[in-house]
Amino acid sequence: MRVRLKELRKAKNLTQEQFAEMVGSSKSYISEIESGKKFPSGRLLKAFAHTMEVPVQALIEDDQAGTDLMAHLEVMRDLPEHDQKAVIRHAIGLLEHAQLSPPEPRPAKRNRGAT
Repeated sequence: MRVRLKELRKAKNLTQEQFAEMVGSSKSYISEIESGKKFPSGRLLKAFAHTMEVPVQALIEDDQAGTDLMAHLEVMRDLPEHDQKAVIRHAIGLLEHAQLSPPEPRPAKRNRGAT
């Protein structure tokens, strides 16, 4: 799932630095989000949406994972409040673990010219 930030930011004629200042973030973090290396917190997504004057859903690319996530969120809305909070706590724990874990090693590239 990616955030459609770059195209919206450029449509507003904002640099990464200007946009970062407007949403209370750093230029480097905005760059990582735009390149797909990071995914912003819910608070930051809301700040992006407010600054860009679009709904949060407009920031999230419409891929299958995004569609699935939105479907799960719709189901979650029907849960009792204490169950919603439990799901959120669990999701936050998973996200924190994913950001603290080292990245998965990539397979070594083969040199096609070598024999």
